[in-house]
Amino acid sequence: MSAAPAEVPDRLKTGVAWFDRLTHGGIPSRRLTVLLGQAGAGKTLLSCQIAASRAHLSGAVTVFAALEEPPADILRNAAGFSWDLQSLAGQSFHPIDLRPDPDMVFAGDFDLRGMLATLSAKARQTGAELVVLDGLDTVLGWLANPARRRAELARLGRWLEEEGLTGIVTAKADRVGAPVDALGPLEFAVSLVVALERREEAGGTLRALRITKYRGSPHSSSAHPLFFSRHGLEPLMWPGGDAQPAPQDRVGSGMARLDVLLGGGYLRGSTALLSGPPGTGKSTLAALFASHVCASGGRAVHVAFDEGPEQTIRNMRSVGIDLAAHRASGALRLIGLQPGRDGPEQLLSEILAAIEAHSATALVVDPISSLMRGGVADLGQSAVRRLVEEARARSMTALLTSLVDVGHDPSLSTLSAVSTIADAWIALGYAERGGERNRTLSIVKARGSAHSNQTREFIMTGEGCTLTDVYTAGGAVLLGTARMEREAELRRQDIATALQHQRRQRELQAQLAEAEVRQAQAALQLEATRTELSLLETAEAERRAMQEGARAQLAISRLADTPEGGGGA
Repeated sequence: MSAAPAEVPDRLKTGVAWFDRLTHGGIPSRRLTVLLGQAGAGKTLLSCQIAASRAHLSGAVTVFAALEEPPADILRNAAGFSWDLQSLAGQSFHPIDLRPDPDMVFAGDFDLRGMLATLSAKARQTGAELVVLDGLDTVLGWLANPARRRAELARLGRWLEEEGLTGIVTAKADRVGAPVDALGPLEFAVSLVVALERREEAGGTLRALRITKYRGSPHSSSAHPLFFSRHGLEPLMWPGGDAQPAPQDRVGSGMARLDVLLGGGYLRGSTALLSGPPGTGKSTLAALFASHVCASGGRAVHVAFDEGPEQTIRNMRSVGIDLAAHRASGALRLIGLQPGRDGPEQLLSEILAAIEAHSATALVVDPISSLMRGGVADLGQSAVRRLVEEARARSMTALLTSLVDVGHDPSLSTLSAVSTIADAWIALGYAERGGERNRTLSIVKARGSAHSNQTREFIMTGEGCTLTDVYTAGGAVLLGTARMEREAELRRQDIATALQHQRRQRELQAQLAEAEVRQAQAALQLEATRTELSLLETAEAERRAMQEGARAQLAISRLADTPEGGGGA
């Protein structure tokens, strides 16, 4: 959680961070603060929480005057909280039983002087700065005279100034948050009035804190819903706007193909919402994420509504997810809760306690919509927001599932209180075509991530979960049997194309071989023709040479002119 703002000089820091933030630094120093509330609103609890928080924060000492119930009961009632008030008793926390003797009261000789003297002595002895008077209305109510009550309140204020002490008074309030009649002008005699409200509404109890007066100081005047946790009273919504860490590394979803669509997985410390009708795979994806976190060395808390841990383990085993092994190793804590058993604030308290005790790095709540069933609607939304804030403050990755009505678009009809604050939103649904129903997955948003806008088919088998490739025909995405038929048709087309290619290749090879044979035959014919032509030319040359030789010989034999002679004798 975020630290409270720095203490200003006229404030006494209570150590309860959210309360110090609401009061802009704490309660007025050396003045009187009153905690007003009906029975069960948490007046005594908050005063003890302040005392314990101051002790743990700085070792500050508180003297606690028990005016209505014995100190032993106060310590016993605080035993269930994390402060360990019993161990502080006698050291930083000094409870004193100052309940007046009824005989003195009825005799009419009762006033606060003896009580204040006792408190002064104890404060000096222990070095206390803070004094709590628990149940002052019970004591003052025994004074019948209103003037006496006003005088005793004035005495209390002067005593604080003289002793340099800061005082907290708890007192009962009526239904509208005003002090009971016995207190008279209490609101006007104090510097800070804190009203703790408790009212029953249809389906639950609403607790809230409101600062109705803080003399000379700015303060929050809104009603802040509260719930009981192991640390005491806590606000459902953390006051203020401290910057939360924003890690850049990623946490895998447990499905490689989904991580690709998300740009690498979920951002660490972010909150993701899975929404969809029943049976679309929300619980499976949530369990897959928890299993992956544990297998990667992290620690996860898995909260399932409507079913117990054993049922969750059995159901996830059917899709190849072994949660039992991670539970046995201590990395996974499985919690089964019943919606409607308690109000949202009680369920939130259990979840936060589990997160803290387990030192979780990841959280799964399946479904978060169950946290909002029953009780006051606004409380459910506030509880969800507080859970998301807690996860971010711890850099813990959270995966929340949300159930939506069958037939509604899961990207539009989920709980707006969750979808608006989630960092990533994955919509699961059905696509009904050709007489069958197929699961679909799409990413509505993923802050800080370049994510896919495609709708994929989500398949779950005994071997695990995966997303199919995108198949389209005529602009439509094909799923299920239509996709398989399309794949088969594409395979048939591929085979036919391959066969046609092979046939044409053989034809061309045959034609090439035939052409090569013809080319070889033509080359032989050409060579034979050339040879024959050469022979013919040679024979013709020989024939002519022979003819010329024969004519010359004939001329000689007939004493014909010769080239050398010029004639006869």
